[in-house]
Amino acid sequence: MKQHGADAIVITFSVRTCRPCPFREQCTSSALGRRMLTLRPREPHEALVRTRAEQKTETWKAKYALRAGVEGTINQALDITGMRRARYRGLPKVRLQHAFSATALKVIRLDAY
Repeated sequence: MKQHGADAIVITFSVRTCRPCPFREQCTSSALGRRMLTLRPREPHEALVRTRAEQKTETWKAKYALRAGVEGTINQALDITGMRRARYRGLPKVRLQHAFSATALKVIRLDAY
């Protein structure tokens, strides 16, 4: 079976099995009140486990902290200035639009400071 475009084995428990269980609230948060398990093939599962373990290291957290700051700036630029699409054609005009957008962000941040 495919789930989100990847091979997976999906196990769905019966409502009759899950509803009377005293541990249902600890086991699932499903609105239907039943448990669903997704099992992936060995290689993707092991890669996921390795990646999650790496994400708990201080080195990874320090690198991600830099990215998180940049992501916030990019999000602010997209929301405020509409930089996702250029308003003009031609690289010189687009560069000028980006320069004005960056200046506007700096002015907004200076005002907030």
